[in-house]
Amino acid sequence: MADFDLCIIGGGINGAGIARDAAGRGLKVLLVEQGDLASCTSSASSKMIHGGLRYLEFFEFGLVRKSLAEREVLMGIAPQIIWPLEFCIPHKNAIRPAWMVRLGLYLYDHLWPRKTLPASGQVNLARHEYGEPLKNGEGVGFTYADCWVDDARLVVLNVLDASSHGATVKTYTRCEKIEPLSCGWKVTLKDLLADKEEHHTARVVVNATGPYAYEFLKSTGQVMSDTPKLRLVQGAHIVVPRLYIGTQAYLLQMPDKRVIFVFPYGDYTLCGTTETDFNGDPVESAALPSEIQYLCDALNENFRRKTAPKDVIWSFAGVRPLFEDHETDARKVSRDYRFYEDKSSGNLLLSVFGGKLTTYRTLTEEVMAVVRGEFPSMRESWTATKKLPDCPVDFSKPPTDDDLRYFIKKEYARRSEDILWRRTKWGLTLPPNEVELIKKKVPALVKEITGHDAA
Repeated sequence: MADFDLCIIGGGINGAGIARDAAGRGLKVLLVEQGDLASCTSSASSKMIHGGLRYLEFFEFGLVRKSLAEREVLMGIAPQIIWPLEFCIPHKNAIRPAWMVRLGLYLYDHLWPRKTLPASGQVNLARHEYGEPLKNGEGVGFTYADCWVDDARLVVLNVLDASSHGATVKTYTRCEKIEPLSCGWKVTLKDLLADKEEHHTARVVVNATGPYAYEFLKSTGQVMSDTPKLRLVQGAHIVVPRLYIGTQAYLLQMPDKRVIFVFPYGDYTLCGTTETDFNGDPVESAALPSEIQYLCDALNENFRRKTAPKDVIWSFAGVRPLFEDHETDARKVSRDYRFYEDKSSGNLLLSVFGGKLTTYRTLTEEVMAVVRGEFPSMRESWTATKKLPDCPVDFSKPPTDDDLRYFIKKEYARRSEDILWRRTKWGLTLPPNEVELIKKKVPALVKEITGHDAA
């Protein structure tokens, strides 16, 4: 008999969501992540729960409808980290005609019933407050609503709920090998902190490694002739001094037909994203000088306050794992997900290719539908109505040692970076001396709590 029913490789949003759903259905779950939770793509998104307005331009009506439905669900189960955000689309000299924008917004309003968010609208920018910070604050502005999310915390809360339902979680642990057995898989792991190897068995292995999905199969000898490949596309973001007062966000239509989002971000403004083909290790992705300049130019074309690369306070980039369809324009590559089921060994190895933050929960339900054949007695779906847990740390107050201990003991943080940039954004919001103090304290606390040196 296997140690675990499901071994999930990958601690991003998909792996975290699958672990939560499976554990809550009564399965014995092992979640393995080679770095920190949300350490790659899932903490470097545009931080939106949205239907994907721009996907309508490429006729992705099914994806938009599914995403709009999930937007309503996620607002209900995670109101502590997801909240409404109104967007303004300035339309002066825009690349798309007004009728096309109106039609897109009409579809966006009606592809799925709205329960809480307002319908789209139109404002006169010369008279409306949304026009005040704009360089050409006149003409028509279209408005619509979507949602903001703390992406890294969404991952962590899913993992905490999985753990509360009995899942075993191992971070900073690399999956070195999977080998088929007569009934299930032998999984060889390397604990990177303790520098030791361990072995487990699992009935089913789920490859939810995001941008590493193909490489994981390749490194473990599981690539088949029909195994899909991924197209890796980097999206960069910049954080700059606040460009305007207000809670509204902006969607800017660029001459090259890209769209750029501009968000209020506490005392700052967040702007993104780009789409650049990526080659390399996804965890090492970083905003390129050309991407930073592109985003600064986008801001300068639209806002009164000037922004130069030297003004950028923080930049980050994430690698989107898009399903390879050989489309030359990265904008047109689908953001939907696909599964690849391999039972050539007699045991199920399920790989997830692609996907987006908003639809992670529907993805997990579809994964459960695939594995139900292996576990016919598992319980029914449940995640659409059960709220995600709260965090006891008050982020508005200066951090205490007890706060740091909580993140290490309960939320699997093992480095100061895990706390400063993923569990919180203290790396951006705290004074430099307090950031340095946390960097000095965390290694000793990790050693005290885990018995191992920090990662």
